[in-house]
Amino acid sequence: MEIIFDKLRKDNREFNFTIKNNEINGIYCLDSKILMRVMHFNKPIEGKIKVNKKEISEEYLKEIKKKTSIVENNFKKYYQTRVYELMYYTIIEKNLILKNPKKKIVDSLKIVGLNSSYLDRQLCTLSSSEKKQIQFALALLSNPELIIMDEPFINYDLKTSKKMWMLIQRMKDQYNKTFIWISHDIDNLFKYSTNLIIIKNNKILIEGKTNEIIQKVEYLKKNKIPIPPIIDFTYQVKKEKNICLEYHNDVRDILKDIYKHV
Repeated sequence: MEIIFDKLRKDNREFNFTIKNNEINGIYCLDSKILMRVMHFNKPIEGKIKVNKKEISEEYLKEIKKKTSIVENNFKKYYQTRVYELMYYTIIEKNLILKNPKKKIVDSLKIVGLNSSYLDRQLCTLSSSEKKQIQFALALLSNPELIIMDEPFINYDLKTSKKMWMLIQRMKDQYNKTFIWISHDIDNLFKYSTNLIIIKNNKILIEGKTNEIIQKVEYLKKNKIPIPPIIDFTYQVKKEKNICLEYHNDVRDILKDIYKHV
């Protein structure tokens, strides 16, 4: 699903950017609230939104919402609720028409690495990582084309983060899902997104392929965008030692590259 935001105004802020189809679209911004309101596709919004080159109308907006899921950041008032009850309630709330709701619930849990024993667990008994996995499972119930994530990995441990990113990558590659990931964690955005949009002072500073943006270190530094240490190290080696290393997001790959040049 490709989404073009053209002179989109909300709360006196204007946005012009494109969400690429079948990409992990990272959006770096310090305040995600305004963007999340935009991503809910709620009117009134000034400007134009085009989805798959088609401008959104009221009727088409309803169809887009059906194809979109949001990975929420919390469960609000549901902490004493069982996992099965919450997932079944979500099916009803979204008016999902499913032949076998329980099978869909179990399958969604399985996709995120949880078995059916979690159905009887209360949310308040789950770890932070397990809660986040449940939030992902909830988003998958409608088999969405577009999945929006707002700071999705704040409470993840390293092991679960890697597991979930493998899941996201597989969903993108095998099932052609499009992701929007809004975050102020520039390190992970550089590491995991395939397309990147950087917002500063409520304006688009730069957008494009992540592997191309990370090479514009001087421009990013000039605009006071944080640079991940692994990227800065490669930049400094090129600048001071005149050794042309490739930009990598894994230290092991950098070490291999250094070995080749020594």
